[in-house]
Amino acid sequence: MKAWRQPSPYGELTVVVSDAGVQEISLPGDDQPEVEITKADRAVARQLDEWFAGRRHAFDLELDLTGIEGFRRVVLDTLVREVPWGEVVSYGELAALAGRPRAARAAGSAMRNNPIPFVVPCHRVVAAGHKIGGYGGGRNAIALKRELLAREGVSTLR
Repeated sequence: MKAWRQPSPYGELTVVVSDAGVQEISLPGDDQPEVEITKADRAVARQLDEWFAGRRHAFDLELDLTGIEGFRRVVLDTLVREVPWGEVVSYGELAALAGRPRAARAAGSAMRNNPIPFVVPCHRVVAAGHKIGGYGGGRNAIALKRELLAREGVSTLR
C-alpha cells in the first residue's frame, strides 16, 4: 500500500492506493503515512489535479472497495455510474437507482462512510427536496459541499 499527501484547493488530502486501486482519500486533518510516489501513483495524482482544475469531469481509476459489501457497495457503484458531473440526486433517489427505493437512510450511511470522496462523488447526493444536506470533512463541511457543487455548476440548493 502507498500513501501520500495530495495538495488540493481544499487543503492537503491523504491518498491511499493498494495494488487493486484507490482505496481512500482522506480530507484535510486525517493522518496517513507518507511514502515515495511511484509512477502509478502519479497517474492518480494527475487525475486528481485535473479534476480540481476543472479539466476532468470523471475519473478513470481503478478503485479498491475491498471490505465494502452489500447495499453500501451497490450504492457507491451506482453513484459513480449514474450521477455525472453537474447533477445531484437525493438520498432517496440514489437508493431507488440502487434498487431499494425505501432505503434512503442506508444510502445516506453509505455516503457518510464513503472512503473515496471526489472520485466517488458523495457531494452530489443531497437531502430530500434537494436541500444541501450533510457532508464529511470537518467543521466547514457544508461550505466545502457547496463549493464542490458550485464548481460543477450546481448552485440552487438551499
